[in-house]
Amino acid sequence: MTKTKQTDFLYLSAVMRSREAKLLSAERIGRMLDAAEYDDAAKQLLDCGYPDMSGMSAYEIEDALNARRESVFAEIAGNSELSRRIVDVFRMKYDYHNVKVLVKSMGANVDASRLLSRSGRVSAGDITEAFISGERGSLPRAVAEVMGAAVGILSRTGNPQLSDIAVDKAYFAEMLEAAREAGGGFFEGYAKLLADAANLRAFTRAARTGRDAGFLASALIAGGDAPVAELARIFPAPDELDAVFKSRLLGRAVSLAREAVSGGEQTGFELECDNAAMRYFESARYVAFGPTVVIAYLAELEWEIAAVRMILAGRLSGIAPEVIRERLRESYV
Repeated sequence: MTKTKQTDFLYLSAVMRSREAKLLSAERIGRMLDAAEYDDAAKQLLDCGYPDMSGMSAYEIEDALNARRESVFAEIAGNSELSRRIVDVFRMKYDYHNVKVLVKSMGANVDASRLLSRSGRVSAGDITEAFISGERGSLPRAVAEVMGAAVGILSRTGNPQLSDIAVDKAYFAEMLEAAREAGGGFFEGYAKLLADAANLRAFTRAARTGRDAGFLASALIAGGDAPVAELARIFPAPDELDAVFKSRLLGRAVSLAREAVSGGEQTGFELECDNAAMRYFESARYVAFGPTVVIAYLAELEWEIAAVRMILAGRLSGIAPEVIRERLRESYV
C-alpha cells in the first residue's frame, strides 16, 4: 500500500480502534456461559452493539447477526473505494456460500432460501434470480462461471461434494487475488494462511476417510505457501506435514493433524486451524493506522459473530456451557 492510501485510513482506523474495546472479550464470554438463563446471556451483548436478542428463536438470532454484520460492512465500505474493496474480500465468501446453497437445493429439489446469506456482494434475491433465469451477467465473473460449472458437475455426478469443491476453489482463487490487490502483503498473507489451513483440513479429512490421492489432488487449493504438489506426494502419511507446512502459526494444527489421521480426535484439530487464522492478526495490534487495522477489525467481527451464534444457539438448545467453551475459537482481542 502507498503512503497516501495509508494516511487515507487515519479516521477509519481511529474508529476501528475505539470499537475494539467493545468487541466480545473472554470475560464477557465467561459471563454469557455462566448466566443462569438464556435471556441473561443474550443481554450481555447489548454493550457490544447488538440488539436485545433475549426471547429470540434460532432463526431470529441468525437474522439479528446478519443485520449486525451487514451494518458494519456497509459503514466501512462507504468510507472509500479501497475500503469497499477490502470489505468485498470478506463479502465474497457469502456469494460462494449462496452458490452452494442454490446448486444443492436444485439437486435435492428443496427450497433452501432460508439458508441464503444477505452478506454477499450480490443480494440473495439477485443471485437467486440469476441462478433460476440463467442470466448471470450481473454477477461477478468468477461467481457466474463457477455457478454454471457447479450445476454441470452435480448434474453429471450427482455428488454435491464435488460441486462444493469446485465452488471452494473458485472462491479461494478470487479471494487470493482480491486480497493482494486491496490490502497488499498483509492481506495476501492472511488469504494464503486460509488456503493453507483449508489444504491441511482437506489432507486430514481425506486420509481419515480413506480417499485416494486423486481425490485429494482435486480438492487442494492453489496459492497458499504450502506447495500442493508436495502435499499430494506425501498423502496419506502425515509424517512429512511439518516439512510442507512451514508456517509457525500452523505448527500446533499440523501436530493435531497427525494425531487425527492416526485416528485421534478431530474437533481440536479443526479448532486449531481456525485459531491459527486469528493469531495472524496479533501483529496488527502494533499498527497505528491503515488498511491493516480495518482488515483485522473485520476478521475479528466475523469471529465474534460466529462465537455469539455458537453461544446463543448452544444456550438455547441446552448444551452444557463447558461443551460450548471447548468449541470456541481464540480471539486476538
